[in-house]
Amino acid sequence: MKNQMLSSIGLFAASAVAQTVLNSGSGFGTLYYDVSDVNGCQDDFSLQNEGFVECNFFTGLSLDQMNTDYVVAMNYTLLAGDLAKYCGKKVIVTSNGVQSNLPLFIGDGCARCAGGPSTNTAWNPNGAPGLDFSYTVAQELNSNACFAGHFDITWEIVDETLYNFDTNAPGQPTGPVNQRRSVNKRSERGSRRRL
Repeated sequence: MKNQMLSSIGLFAASAVAQTVLNSGSGFGTLYYDVSDVNGCQDDFSLQNEGFVECNFFTGLSLDQMNTDYVVAMNYTLLAGDLAKYCGKKVIVTSNGVQSNLPLFIGDGCARCAGGPSTNTAWNPNGAPGLDFSYTVAQELNSNACFAGHFDITWEIVDETLYNFDTNAPGQPTGPVNQRRSVNKRSERGSRRRL
């Protein structure tokens, strides 16, 4: 894991120049849901998929309603302390020395990820630093994720919003940022044609 962390430093340094890092660390990736493959990893994720994500606490939004496997759960204590700071922010994950280019974003809290010291390098199912993913994403990050149940990762949460959540009060816009932009651009083009 130490070699993996050292090889990731160069990757993190390059990405940190372009974006402000809100949180970073090393620890363990685990999986807790999946929208695409409800029975992935020989589990039934249907109940987890129906649960509300922490980032849309006020109005309730389930993983099924979000309909994406790119939601990441982080340290519950940090997230609950400042939803607006972390919710919807881009997550850059490195596993086995390979940095993922998946459009991962913070959307939920992970109790296991909040337990134990952040410098812990030994796996503990009751408390070890890390992030929680969908089965689909975990398998892409580490093909052994399902069999092992956890895998070594390093991560950065950067100040780039990929998904808008209702973190302050009911009625705020919710949804993917890129999708909203493309809809707005289409509306602008339609308005220009009419003029």
